[in-house]
Amino acid sequence: MKRSFLYIAVLLLGACSRSKYASLNTNPDAVLSVAPEYELTTGQMANYTNDFEAFYDYYQYIRPWTQLWVSAGGNTGTGAFINVANGNQRWGIFYSRIGPPLVDVQHLIALLPAAKAAQYVYLNAITGITLAQAAFYCADPNGSMPFTQAFEARYTGNLTPVWDAQQALFDTLDARLKSYVTTLESTQSVTQNTGGNNDIIFQGNVNKWIMAANSLRLRIALRLMKQSPSQTTSIANDVLADKVGPIDNAADEWVFITGQNFEGGNFNPLGYSGNQCMEKNVVDFMNRTGDPRIRALLQPSGINTQDIFDSAQAQGQIPAGVTWDGLTYRGQYASPDQAKVGTQSYLFHTLTFSYQGNKMQVNYPSIINPYILYAPYNSGLGVNAMPVITYADVCFMRAELILRGLSNDNASPQALYNAGVAASITDFDAWAQKAVTPNYTPLGSSEIATYLTQTGVAYQASTALEQVLDQEYLNLYMNPNEAWALIKRTGYPSPTGAIMPLETLTSGGSPVVMPRRYVPQFPLLGDLNYNNAVSAINTELQQPGYGAANDITGKVWWDQ
Repeated sequence: MKRSFLYIAVLLLGACSRSKYASLNTNPDAVLSVAPEYELTTGQMANYTNDFEAFYDYYQYIRPWTQLWVSAGGNTGTGAFINVANGNQRWGIFYSRIGPPLVDVQHLIALLPAAKAAQYVYLNAITGITLAQAAFYCADPNGSMPFTQAFEARYTGNLTPVWDAQQALFDTLDARLKSYVTTLESTQSVTQNTGGNNDIIFQGNVNKWIMAANSLRLRIALRLMKQSPSQTTSIANDVLADKVGPIDNAADEWVFITGQNFEGGNFNPLGYSGNQCMEKNVVDFMNRTGDPRIRALLQPSGINTQDIFDSAQAQGQIPAGVTWDGLTYRGQYASPDQAKVGTQSYLFHTLTFSYQGNKMQVNYPSIINPYILYAPYNSGLGVNAMPVITYADVCFMRAELILRGLSNDNASPQALYNAGVAASITDFDAWAQKAVTPNYTPLGSSEIATYLTQTGVAYQASTALEQVLDQEYLNLYMNPNEAWALIKRTGYPSPTGAIMPLETLTSGGSPVVMPRRYVPQFPLLGDLNYNNAVSAINTELQQPGYGAANDITGKVWWDQ
């Protein structure tokens, strides 16, 4: 998808002349006279309706890169690992569908008479938090981008917004979030309009927005860990000292719950992408530890009883040397070289045989549960959860900060770890039920307690940090961008890990390297903001580790 380099309110005027374009975008009368809260709904909703993003960025790229997914037919050493064709949908979405209405909210508030504007102080902050999260998400794998001067053309006539370097942008976002928290914690002299049901996330609940902003600050702080650990500590301690603090329970999580049939068809993970599995080592770990989340994430294997196994083997679909393993759920090898091993070919194609007079066409590895990502699958009637920051996320972030000595949090890292695991399992159980997953067995009353005693799960001081990061990876199945960032930021899960090692990926014996960023696209010569865009990209190209422009294994500023 080609980026636009104008980055102003609505990018739909490409056929206009420059003078007409400027006139339309700087005319104050072009700003609709609507209640500010109505525009909030538009901007928030655009964060969750992007089925092209789901299809390209998540399903084609980030999930395979992070080994959250493996094609049932196995990975190849080409394709997703060497290009991102049609990827980076988030860039265009931010500048065309998210930023404009959210900035409009704040502008509309500013245009109100003073007495009326005073009723919207909290809504202005809520909108700012929403915009900050979207900007952070957009910048995360892109680096520099217009923000502080973006979307101004309509109001100020600025058609050449500067590009904010990622370091400066993260500082700006953190400062704004801190300011918004201060505003929301301050008593106002008049009753506040906080959006009500026009706020599709928290229905105008101010306390939940404070927790959300503080939690986002923790996420930003951890992104700074490689470049400025002292800044990480400063932000974390500031958040923990806040009188409300970050998200501290499941009821206050930043999670959007869809309605029925909300998602477009490209959200269907088994649609154009074909059958997908989870990586073998991860599923082996989940099997070994009795992880209850496995029921929410996977469908039972098509070979799930010894009788079926024996029938398939007798008909030559499974090699004679393979023995029944007694498993209901199985993962798939992620390394492209594993798919080339002749004796393992049965793992990578559909098995066709007769069982009790019926024709069977099944996979040996388990296929993912599509409903938890796309509830309308096969005419399903459930709804989906789209998490941004959960209570489990916050528990794991706080535990990591303590274990790294990057905060003065006086909580026990073990208690935070246990709470994070419990919250994660509880969330996935709830999300699987909301999605009306067929034949799903709900969480049992003692399953979490039992899971926390298992080898590799039971907290051990010697492996605590790896355990926290591995559990956060499992928790981030529904939030692949953060799983990607976790691996980039920490190196875990790691092929050399002691707890839940991912596979070492090779193709033809050579390493397959995980991409780490998107590709910047230089503007055309006629682009109004050509100079600022080219200057920013050229500056990034000089950063150590960034690599050539088209090197998606290069690193943006925070990742170096």
